[in-house]
Amino acid sequence: MATVEATQVNEPISKYMYGMFIEHIGNLINHSLWSEMLDDRKFYFPIDSKPDAQATGVPNAIRQRMQYKKWRPIGPDEFVRMDATHAFVGEHSPEIKLEAATPHGIQQSGLVVRKGKSYVGRIYLAGTPAAKVKVNLVWGTGTQDRQEITAPNLHSEYARFPLKFTAQSDSDDARLEIVGAGTGSFHIGTVSLMPADNLHGFRPDTIAVLRQLNSGFWRLPGGNFLSDYDWHVGIGDPDKRPPTWDYAWNAMQHNDVGMDELMEMCKLLGVEPYGECRSRRRRIGSRTSGVHQRFGKHAYGRVAYA
Repeated sequence: MATVEATQVNEPISKYMYGMFIEHIGNLINHSLWSEMLDDRKFYFPIDSKPDAQATGVPNAIRQRMQYKKWRPIGPDEFVRMDATHAFVGEHSPEIKLEAATPHGIQQSGLVVRKGKSYVGRIYLAGTPAAKVKVNLVWGTGTQDRQEITAPNLHSEYARFPLKFTAQSDSDDARLEIVGAGTGSFHIGTVSLMPADNLHGFRPDTIAVLRQLNSGFWRLPGGNFLSDYDWHVGIGDPDKRPPTWDYAWNAMQHNDVGMDELMEMCKLLGVEPYGECRSRRRRIGSRTSGVHQRFGKHAYGRVAYA
């Protein structure tokens, strides 16, 4: 039997007794917290029409959910090549060769859109002056079931162009097309598409749920993912962060949700971050010193990095 003396009041229990943990397990963060609708938006994988390799053995539901949507050619495969000599980010960028009469490009399907909802993003393009490039969001089979954006004249250097679409119908299998005609060729550096109601890149519905946990702090990033993570690839311009391979979970990482974004997430959740970061050059370490120190673009919380 325990006796509770309600008149005896002690120090409040620290909010740091209750915290949460988050890890980049494959595309877990990219598909649940982050608002990005496109997979492999920096083109880590080659682009072709070959069918995906079928896994052997007992089906693994978790691994199946971690699969990325693929970019596929529009037209014959030989019109798309991965060019390492004019890469925007990472090891290569797709170059699309053009014909005057036949459109060629790439597309990614499996996107979920809802009628009346807006989607915003950006694309980096370079190309020959005679290349005419369009970016299309397609939500149906009819000729009117799409919205097209025509890119201005291209040049040899990559340039950024804004994207904004509004779907006119519901679809669980919409697609984004990047297609060109004319002569010469064009390169795609990177492309992004998110619902317009995102919160600094995060999903508002997921953020609302996580706020209800009332955690004192979040440990991030963590788990096996950290064993090969170099925090340098998770800071700076997200479009210029190279995609990397995560050997712990055998998956590609866009590095869009890096240290700056995780700090922003903690602000949205109203919690303090507790972190440990490693570098391939040296171990950075972690501590909760209570002293605000600058890391990336944030000076926030109790996490301090050397």
